[in-house]
Amino acid sequence: MKKIFITFIVLFFGLAGFAADYNTYKLENGQTVIIKEVHDNPMVIIDTWINTGSVNETDKNTGVAHFLEHLFFKGTLKHPAKDFDRILESKGAITNAATSKDFTHYYILIPSKYFNLAMDLHSDMLLNPLIPRKELEKERKVVLEEISKNNDNPTTVMYNKMNDAMYKIHPYKREVIGTRNVIETIPREDIMEFYNKWYVPSNMTTVIVGDVDSEKALNSVKKYFVKEGNVAQKAPKAIYKMDKKPSRPVEITTPFKVETAYMVLGFKGCQNAKSKDSYSLDLLATILGDGKTSRLYKTLKEQKQLVYSIGSGHSSYKQDSTFYVTANFAPENADKIKDSTLAEINKIKLKGVDEEELEKAKKIVERDTYYSRESISNIANEIGYTMILTGDSDYYANYLNNMKKVTVQDVQNAAKQYLDTNSMVESVIMPENVKLADKKDSTKKDYSAKVISQNGNIIKYELQNGADLIINHNKSNDIVAMDISVKGGNFTEKIKGLGTVTADAMLKGTQKYTTQELALMLEETGVRIVPQAKADTFSIGVKYTANERDTAFDLLNEVLNNANLDAYDIEKVKKDKMDNIKKTRDNPTSVVFEEFKTAMWDGTAYGNSGKVLEKTIPSIKQNDVKVFYDGLFSPKNIVISVNGNVDDKTLINYFSQLFSTKQNAHKVVLANYSSQFTPKNQNLLVKTPKDTQTAWIVIGWRVNGVLNKKDWATLQVIDSLLGGGMSSRLFTELRDQEGLAYQVGSTYAPNFNKGAFAVYIGTNPKTAIVARDGLMSEITKLKKEFVGDKELTQAKDKLLGNYVLSLETNMDKASTIGWFEVSDRGYMFMNEFPKLIESVTVQDIISTANKYFSEPYVMSVVGPKAVVDKF
Repeated sequence: MKKIFITFIVLFFGLAGFAADYNTYKLENGQTVIIKEVHDNPMVIIDTWINTGSVNETDKNTGVAHFLEHLFFKGTLKHPAKDFDRILESKGAITNAATSKDFTHYYILIPSKYFNLAMDLHSDMLLNPLIPRKELEKERKVVLEEISKNNDNPTTVMYNKMNDAMYKIHPYKREVIGTRNVIETIPREDIMEFYNKWYVPSNMTTVIVGDVDSEKALNSVKKYFVKEGNVAQKAPKAIYKMDKKPSRPVEITTPFKVETAYMVLGFKGCQNAKSKDSYSLDLLATILGDGKTSRLYKTLKEQKQLVYSIGSGHSSYKQDSTFYVTANFAPENADKIKDSTLAEINKIKLKGVDEEELEKAKKIVERDTYYSRESISNIANEIGYTMILTGDSDYYANYLNNMKKVTVQDVQNAAKQYLDTNSMVESVIMPENVKLADKKDSTKKDYSAKVISQNGNIIKYELQNGADLIINHNKSNDIVAMDISVKGGNFTEKIKGLGTVTADAMLKGTQKYTTQELALMLEETGVRIVPQAKADTFSIGVKYTANERDTAFDLLNEVLNNANLDAYDIEKVKKDKMDNIKKTRDNPTSVVFEEFKTAMWDGTAYGNSGKVLEKTIPSIKQNDVKVFYDGLFSPKNIVISVNGNVDDKTLINYFSQLFSTKQNAHKVVLANYSSQFTPKNQNLLVKTPKDTQTAWIVIGWRVNGVLNKKDWATLQVIDSLLGGGMSSRLFTELRDQEGLAYQVGSTYAPNFNKGAFAVYIGTNPKTAIVARDGLMSEITKLKKEFVGDKELTQAKDKLLGNYVLSLETNMDKASTIGWFEVSDRGYMFMNEFPKLIESVTVQDIISTANKYFSEPYVMSVVGPKAVVDKF
């Protein structure tokens, strides 16, 4: 769209630009404001980007930008500490921040009726932070714990090692999180000096996306973003000398406490994100390593089976970029992977890519961008990021058009210029013990369907084959989302893990399409089909744009009715599952929850943890998968939830025919499986020694299933009270007050027959016992003391606000409605949900807490042996 400039003679701003369907304003104080109206859902995001990050730090204050990000939430004169979180979370808002090398940004996602409240709090926090010394010291502990956690993450260490080799002079050499010695000692005066230097309106870009009126939103920014005595102050312009690319290949191997190996091959990219080279590198990354039809996936994963996963990317900074290839694999394959990867890169450098391959990559990028821009959070993030990156508000609107101009020669030239193996940086993490066809018209036959009920835009049909079809008519965009849920899930498996193996095997080729052809069709058209085995259901998520309906129908029919389920492919799926179980254990957080799940659901269909599956998956045979698949899609067990601008008759005909041959399976009644869940007689403690810098604790109880609606609603409120964000009890008491935790919270998993409620914490091993006692103390308090009316109201408002935000996309709505229906609560539970939450009383909370939290619990502990032995 042609850029139009209009001059306004109005106080506070002078120039506004209209690009695509958003407006860009420059206020008199220098602040940039970008507003995009999206009225599909009653929500809005306010996202302010500060044009500073670790790039503006020195060796003496490294990490200060990230530390400062943590400290903004500690109050102002107008809003004392904790008020910010309590007020916003009481409205169901989601608020957070992030720091990178070039920027720091702070955002609030909130129901749009609270926009002015959010703007008031957001601007006050950014312009007038108090940063009390007491709060600073508490947060210092949190950041130090975060540094420890980073040191436990193999991929973080891998990327940091690559970065160290690429940057010796430029400030990009510093880690965003900072170093322990600086964070331990940096005084408040140095932090405030950094804040006063960079946090001025002229160095800020505020992006507003959502259900707002642009003029009113702009007036709100002008009203609240006023920094007294500092209206026109400008941040200094910093120019840094850029490092040259390495003069020879750099190889870095780091021994680590992992079971699998990780590799990144990095190359210095272009220094201008708006150049044609930048677009060319984006497309090159897609061709080389984005998805199952990419060159690296087909060669190293499918053909040679050298990797568990592989991909490539192009990451841009303001002054530089990095092109990289990453892989996760068995340690013995390291050299083969490197050689095979470089061979694929050399093919492109020598022979280039063909037009068909480039056009496919452009379609993938275009489709991913289109899907991403369905969410206002993603829109704001993309606009803000590209504004910081390029200083051009039109970059966001013009990205796809500029990308389409890239030629095959441009891609080859970029590969030759930037993917220079003589200056490549190789960073590897190794385990310590390792040495170095025609489409069918599915709408021809005319089927009838019975209307069961209607509520607003939602209609429920019963199809002739017995399946339930629920259609939520939504004409706001051309995206159609479907959730197909089959009752039974893990309960119908004869061998644990059979469902998850079948789900992946279904996408390994059909009678009409080979594995590669199926993957190619999905990527080129943007159709998404995601089978997934769950506790109570086997689900298939489907997403497509209206113009790809026939393709989506054809592919879904192939996957559900004509999957090959080849023995060789099934063995590959099984191997991938086993490899992934190993990989997850490199993360202590995954381990503590894996052990908790195993102990909590021992012997039941809900207990498919990695610890269980690694014993059962190897025994699964091809015939087991075929029998499970053949009996899976009986329409009498199926609920189909559709959200989008669709024709009812077309869907009725399609789904009536789709499942017409699947009539043999018995009808599944989930309640009939309730006998599996015998009560636990005593507390169970699971101790897992692991050489980590953090200790993790999970304590949980079994609770009733979702049909006990009163208990379900009360437990939702309890979850909000205990662990729902930065104003929750666990966060306030154990993280803010005691400084015990980097990560703390609660989680509620409400299954059909039985659910689980748990509290968890990640802490310094030295304070693990104190942290455990703190968790139990909060549970005891909940059982003995009535919750205050104000706190209860805030917890409910938070839940209801989160509920609104959780239904943003078509797929969000389709899957939520599908789960409500398949769990026997009905699709109109969407309307009942808020009423149930509002009905919860303080008496309900104390009685429900005593009902469940007085029963035997399961405790899972992961940490150094000397620590877990004390439990």
